[in-house]
Amino acid sequence: MINIQEIRESVSTQGAKLIYQSLDGLNWKQVTFKDISSNIDFIISYIASNKLMNKKVLSMATNCLESFVLESSFCSMGNEMTFANTRNIKNINTNKSYEIVIIDDVEILSTNNKVSELFSSSTEIISINSFQNNSKYNNQVKSMKNIYKIGLLSRKNIEGDISDLLKEQKQIEEVEFVNEEGLIKNNPKDFNSILEKYKQSFMEIKDNEFSTSVYLKEDLFSKCINYLFMTYSRKFTNSKSLTEFLDNANEIMPKTLVIDNDNLDNLIKIVEDSNEKISDLVGSKVLKIITFNYSNLKNIKMLQENGLEVVNF
Repeated sequence: MINIQEIRESVSTQGAKLIYQSLDGLNWKQVTFKDISSNIDFIISYIASNKLMNKKVLSMATNCLESFVLESSFCSMGNEMTFANTRNIKNINTNKSYEIVIIDDVEILSTNNKVSELFSSSTEIISINSFQNNSKYNNQVKSMKNIYKIGLLSRKNIEGDISDLLKEQKQIEEVEFVNEEGLIKNNPKDFNSILEKYKQSFMEIKDNEFSTSVYLKEDLFSKCINYLFMTYSRKFTNSKSLTEFLDNANEIMPKTLVIDNDNLDNLIKIVEDSNEKISDLVGSKVLKIITFNYSNLKNIKMLQENGLEVVNF
């Protein structure tokens, strides 16, 4: 459903042009199209050389570029995908044996007992963030840096081209999302329907503009966002929280803000409580807000009265 080969083809011709930046501590880390293309190949090589196909994968990682590329690669290599987050962990099917678990950081393994209940000693655990070697799970956990390094070294052991390898894999017909509404299953038709509705809004973003996503809900649209940014070669960044975005909004200066229902409600409440203009909080350059299934017409009207275009299906 989430076809990493389409993304791979989109980014492979763009070379060293900037597409993404993320906050790494106090510094901004910049990512080029070439970086993404190389990372996709490293991940596919890692998956193939370790025979991590046709497995059950649970991702509890926050929506960001690295997690999206990793998840899409696993999906395209014939793995059964479930997406969740730690807030909705009570709704995860604990009777399902997940062979691969993706997390943001190893700290959650020690601080949240319910997470550790989801895997066994044989489970492959991947941490998006790097970590110090001080966890009892060290032998099970690999960071993304580990994945890239192993993938690079194992590339010579993969027969044929990465494109041919991807074509050989079975197509996944369904993915699962666990959120506050429970378990939701989506198929390729659902994915393509959302892409069709929103693609024009992403295409209208200019090449030299930056966009920001604060979309943290686990649903199908969350996987469409990064896909659309990359396939249409639009510069963007992800924020891990509304607070992180607001703290850095005037530095990022996005023109388009992609945001989920809860964070949009929280943003508007901050505006109302502080008596500040919304442009003072999100940055004066924001002209468009893209959201999904947002039903608060009063808030939409308020945003429009403040000169913001709201895209909402």
